Amino acid sequence: MKFESKDLPRDTIKSVLSTATSSLQPREVFRSDTRWGRSVIEWPSLDALLATVEVQSGIHSVPIGEFGGKPINYDFFLTARPGTVLLCHFHGNAPREGSELPIFTGLGVTSSIATSMFVPSDPVLALDASLSLAWHFGCEGIRLQAITVSVVEKLQSILRAPRVVAWGGSGGGFAAIRVAKDVPNAIALIWNPQTNIAKYVPELVSRYLRIAFPTIATDDSIPSHREQFPSLCTEAFRDDYKGNILYLQESTDWHVGAHLKPFLASFCGRAGSDIAGSSNFSGLVTDQLYLHLDHWGNGHVPPGKDVISKILGLLSSVTTNKENPENLKGFPSEATDYIGSTLSIHVSAMEVSGKAGSAPLGSSSTHDSL
Repeated sequence: MKFESKDLPRDTIKSVLSTATSSLQPREVFRSDTRWGRSVIEWPSLDALLATVEVQSGIHSVPIGEFGGKPINYDFFLTARPGTVLLCHFHGNAPREGSELPIFTGLGVTSSIATSMFVPSDPVLALDASLSLAWHFGCEGIRLQAITVSVVEKLQSILRAPRVVAWGGSGGGFAAIRVAKDVPNAIALIWNPQTNIAKYVPELVSRYLRIAFPTIATDDSIPSHREQFPSLCTEAFRDDYKGNILYLQESTDWHVGAHLKPFLASFCGRAGSDIAGSSNFSGLVTDQLYLHLDHWGNGHVPPGKDVISKILGLLSSVTTNKENPENLKGFPSEATDYIGSTLSIHVSAMEVSGKAGSAPLGSSSTHDSL
C-alpha cells in the first residue's frame, strides 16, 4: 500500500499503517475452558502467521476456515529455540473419553532434548466427540496437509532450524511421512504407520468420512488433491519426495501386510516382498528410506519410550555447517547405527507393563502416541 503525502496528512498515514500492522499481530488471551489452563496466543488469520517474522513459545491458535458454519482453529504447542532442530510431533489415535482438546502428546519423550518443538492438535477432532483419529488430513473446505506443511516451513525459516524431524506412530506416522515430502532434508521418524487411510480399520475410516466429508458417500474414495494425499502409496506421492524416512515396524503387526508392503512397492518401485516378508531387517532400502523391521512387542505396539527418546536426541544433535550444507542430507550415521544395533534388545513400554497384546487384522489400538 502506497500513500502520497499530498493526499493524506502524515499522522493519518502513520495511523493507517499502524492499524494495518496491528491487525496482523496475535493477541494473548486466557482460555479457562481447556485442560491446559494457560494463556493462548491467538492469531487473526493463517496469513498473519505465515507473514510474521517472529514467534514465541506457548500455545498458539490459528483460524483456518469453517466447517458447517463452525470456525475451525489449528491449535499447536510451540517451543522456540532458534538455531536448533525443529521436532514436529503428530499424535495418532486419541480416545476422547476423559480427554479434552487440544491434545498435545510426545512432550514427555522429548523433555530432556533442548530443541525447538511443534506439536499440533488435529483440529478435525473438534467436529465430533466420537472422532478419535483424523490423520491430520483435514475435512471439507480445509486442506490440512497443505496448511501443516506451510506452517512447518514458516517455523523452520523463522527459527533457523537446520533440519525438520517429523515424528509419530500409526496415524501420526502417516502425517509425518506426508510432511517430509515437501520439506527438503527433513526426516520422518515413524513407527507402525498407516500409509493409506482407506486401508485402516473400516469402522474408524467410515466414521471419519461421515463426519469430515458428509457430502460424499462413505463407500466413495477420500478426496485427494495435488497437495492432499489420502494414500502415500502412489507415484504422485513418491515423485519429488524431498525428505527421508526412518521407518520402524513391529514384525507381528497387521500393518506389515496392509501398509508396509504397499508402501515399499510404490515408494521403492519394487514389491519388496523379501524384506517385508522377513521377521528382521535393518538397513537402507533406498537412499531416502531406512527400514527397521523387528520384534519388540506383540501386534500394533510402539517401541519403548527410551528408544524413541534416544533416536530423537541423536537426530536433534545435528550442527549446521553453512559452508557445507551437504552434511544435512541423508541419515545421521549415529541414529541409524543405534537403530540397527540396539533397537532389537528393547521391548515396548506396554510389554514391560504387561499391557501388550496382539492386534488382529483390522483392529485399532489406543497405543498410537507416546
